[in-house]
Amino acid sequence: MEIQERAVEPSAHRDMNASRATRVASLAAACAIALLCLWMPLGRPTAPLLSSAVLGALVLALVVARVLGGFVPRHMVPLALLAVVTLVSAWLSPFANFALDRSAAGLVLLLVFPAAQLITVSPAAVRIVCGSAALAVTTCGLDIAWQYFFGSSLLLGVPEPSDRWRFTGSLTNANEVGFVALLLPFALMQRRNNQPNARIRAQVARAATIITALFGVLLTGSRATLGGIFVGANITSWFGKRVFLRWSLVFAISVAAIAWIGDFGSFRKRAVESLRPQDEMRLRTWRIAFEAFVDRPLFGAGPAVFYEVNEQSRSTQRPVGWETPPGGMPWVHNVPLELLAERGLVGTAAFSWLVFVVIRDLRITLRPHARSPETRAIASAAAASLATFAAMSLFDLTLLKDWCSIALWLSAGLAVGVAGIPSVQQAGQANPSTQSPHLSPRSSAK
Repeated sequence: MEIQERAVEPSAHRDMNASRATRVASLAAACAIALLCLWMPLGRPTAPLLSSAVLGALVLALVVARVLGGFVPRHMVPLALLAVVTLVSAWLSPFANFALDRSAAGLVLLLVFPAAQLITVSPAAVRIVCGSAALAVTTCGLDIAWQYFFGSSLLLGVPEPSDRWRFTGSLTNANEVGFVALLLPFALMQRRNNQPNARIRAQVARAATIITALFGVLLTGSRATLGGIFVGANITSWFGKRVFLRWSLVFAISVAAIAWIGDFGSFRKRAVESLRPQDEMRLRTWRIAFEAFVDRPLFGAGPAVFYEVNEQSRSTQRPVGWETPPGGMPWVHNVPLELLAERGLVGTAAFSWLVFVVIRDLRITLRPHARSPETRAIASAAAASLATFAAMSLFDLTLLKDWCSIALWLSAGLAVGVAGIPSVQQAGQANPSTQSPHLSPRSSAK
């Protein structure tokens, strides 16, 4: 009997050390993701230093979690396939010199997907990410107001970079409000706190965040962002308080009415264009993207080269009303069409595979009573952010922009990560007295 007990003690000690190493790595990954969220408002002047620090922290955290903690991120095969197809598409592209250079940042940011899964191991890591999201939302919203009233950015990197077709490590006014919409569900995620007046402080903070976000939408007149926030709020209402459904409709109508009356961000002109397809340049851009897909259906024209595709289309005779839009058009303003045009059927299939497994995991996690309230809160925030991305991606957004990739892979990774946490029943059967479903080691993820 003593021999058996002595044999069990080293095993338990190893498991404890592995769990501790995984949590430390989770906190390091959370700090790196927080820097990424704040990197966008800070902009290009600090981008080289931040990019090296963030990349190093993400790689180190994942290696430590794997070697010392036995952590294995899920669904890496479709992610690796997407990366390989992107490289092949860039190599085969007629604009290979541009495609290889511009796709580099997007490939590196794929690390956010496994890092976000690692973050779900520790509640403290999740709090760091949600706090950075709230800070990024507030910073962007206030900066939009500053730009509107004083004509220049309060932040360092918001002015458009010289190479305006890359947008690496920088936000512009219209981009800020999109970033706000995608991070808003995490910024508003409710967390348990038993301290006195904690609920009142949380409600005040949530109200201030919502007002700041909607104020930014109002001043930019972004139709896609307004619709995206509305969709995200409704998705949140399905898994949380139904009052969100009613208030999101009130907010959407109110913001649209105020934007129309004040004509903020040329809202009237843009709204009228939406009702007159012949004046909407997006339709002409989508046709050019579809023609590019037909020309190169397997691997597309190459990642992040739609500006060159659009300019090349000027030499083609087109019907009246379908001419190439004047000025440069660096992205398609429709992510599904962008994938088809730039990465072809193979790249679109790889991306769709990832979308399928993420949705499948979300369905499992969001089943009633399947997970703890904390886990469901993370999953519902991820679902709201992904729904916002899906809605906005039909009219805007692009994988060319770093902030789009960060928001997408963060949401997808968190959704997959919480699905790998044992359910309440499984956790109770394993160790009903000590094991928390949110803190359990990720042996089931293997």
